[in-house]
Amino acid sequence: MFIFQDNPSPENRELAELLRELERVLPDRSDIHRPGFRERYREVLNAFAHRSPTTAQLSALLDGAPYFVGGDEHRIVRVPGNRVYKFTHSDSFGCRSEFHPSDPELLGKHFFAGVNTDLLFYLERWNCLNSISTYQTRFEGFLPPENERHMPRACISQPVLPPQSQTYPNPTEQEIEDSLLPYGYRKISEGTFLHNASRILLTDAAPRNVRIVSGTPVPFDAIAEIASRKIMEWAKSRMDSRQ
Repeated sequence: MFIFQDNPSPENRELAELLRELERVLPDRSDIHRPGFRERYREVLNAFAHRSPTTAQLSALLDGAPYFVGGDEHRIVRVPGNRVYKFTHSDSFGCRSEFHPSDPELLGKHFFAGVNTDLLFYLERWNCLNSISTYQTRFEGFLPPENERHMPRACISQPVLPPQSQTYPNPTEQEIEDSLLPYGYRKISEGTFLHNASRILLTDAAPRNVRIVSGTPVPFDAIAEIASRKIMEWAKSRMDSRQ
């Protein structure tokens, strides 16, 4: 298990290259929720997907294949081999965390999963998650949009994990916390862990999104990102108050 953001794995090199290319055509995402920008974003991404040599191959592999729904953001297809394919749907790119320092539900929970509409954040999420585990997520390419007004669908694949069973049950919250602690991840909120040195923030690291394989935590579907200065300061004050 790694704790650094820069991961030289083939999967992360490919992700980094794609991110650089997309950043060239979408240099400013600050207005991503503005209707005009969303239209431009959609046009750029659909043109990008249309040029991609893998789009037709993925369509042939996945369109019409039996799938099951993984959370609110993915459709999951098991193909022959040792990988599972996940592609986005509903004109969104997975989830992102919303930070609420006030703990609105009074349950010790300050980070809530919300819909993410930014492809680059979605790719950065997997790039970041690859940096903390030997379990690697690979970007496979794009599928055409569900309709002409939607974004293209982004497809990733992940190695097959042991299915949930009596032998490989979902870990408890305490088991997740105990397994992440040796790697420098401290729990700062319910289902949320922070690595102070790298600033990698893991949210939605709940039992349904984590496996422990051979004693090593695999947060295969947690949300990973670089914590903002606001979150870092809040986390420090929270940890200081516990000492």
